[in-house]
Amino acid sequence: MISSAEIKKKAKKSYATFLSSLINQESIFPLEIRGNKSPGKTLETYRKEMDDLLSSSKANKTYAYTIDCVKTKTRFIGSQSLPKRIYFSSEQDYVGYLNKTNEVKKFKELLQITLINFPKLKEWLSNNPLRVIAKLEEWDDILKVISYFGTNSNPNLYIRELPIKVHTKFIERNKSILRELLDIVVVDSLNNDEKKHFESRFNLKYNEPLVRFRLLDKLIAQNFFSGLEDVTIKISDFSKLDLSIKKVLIVENLMNLLTLPSMPNTMAIFGQGFKVLSLKNIKWLKECQIYYWGDLDAQGFEILSGFRSHYKQTKSLMMDKVTFDKYYEDDLETKSKVALLSNLNEVENQMHQMLFTNKWRLEQEKIPMDYTLLQLKTLTEQ
Repeated sequence: MISSAEIKKKAKKSYATFLSSLINQESIFPLEIRGNKSPGKTLETYRKEMDDLLSSSKANKTYAYTIDCVKTKTRFIGSQSLPKRIYFSSEQDYVGYLNKTNEVKKFKELLQITLINFPKLKEWLSNNPLRVIAKLEEWDDILKVISYFGTNSNPNLYIRELPIKVHTKFIERNKSILRELLDIVVVDSLNNDEKKHFESRFNLKYNEPLVRFRLLDKLIAQNFFSGLEDVTIKISDFSKLDLSIKKVLIVENLMNLLTLPSMPNTMAIFGQGFKVLSLKNIKWLKECQIYYWGDLDAQGFEILSGFRSHYKQTKSLMMDKVTFDKYYEDDLETKSKVALLSNLNEVENQMHQMLFTNKWRLEQEKIPMDYTLLQLKTLTEQ
């Protein structure tokens, strides 16, 4: 026979459903508790089971479940009064039984305020009632943040500058739930190019990644940067550049970046490994010829594949078998765990598989300068 402890467990499992019913203005009562109602095989067991059930029921408690019993003939203990139905007849009984009276009262109050001000959130609330419960003491502050963004879709401020009366770290601690709610409330003003980064998505300032690049065309450097050739700027500023650049060369080794020769209408970017993928949304790059010169190892091809997923025109440079065979010195690498890449051509795939399988590595700084200059000269003539 089902025990009072099992009833408690089943009742708790229905709590989210109950909270959702409040949001949807539906009733789940009487709330049936299903379970094995057959008695034990001895009178002693039967009495213990019934005593246990009744001790926590409406027969002995103010707020509890109700047991409807019926006289039933059993195989082992004769005719006995057995539970036919166990249920909570009302919200008051159910909530009181779970000791959730104050919590539910607070939930209802916040629910009303939320739906009056943000009716779009009804479906989210219905699907996530326990997340509201988990944030019950902070929900007023969550509403303050949502309200601010609802009327200030482009703050262009750092999080700690926002004129919202909440703790300075509140937004940073609650980015996950705020992101979900704001995606619904301010859907028309989202930065849809940025799916994951909170600050970018909601038009906030943040400590942005920096982009270091060299202008290999001295005339462009003079016209736009007062002759400065080696420049480091925020990625948002980089995205706004309007230069007469036709070719972009991405390199992984800093010394190679610094020693690249002059090339007309060309910019060289310091890739810094996977950090180069932060350049995924630079519109003006889509109009450029792009060459990626990475290390000749499996991870180098991972970066190439990732970057090419954003810029289909990207070509690899000095990442071929001829270069590898000419300068490989038995170095190994073990970082890469990605065996298959989706944005390589057939020759690059073959090269990647060879490097991945054997864990071979040729770092680009080991390629002599005269060979590099020869390859870049060919590139300039294209």
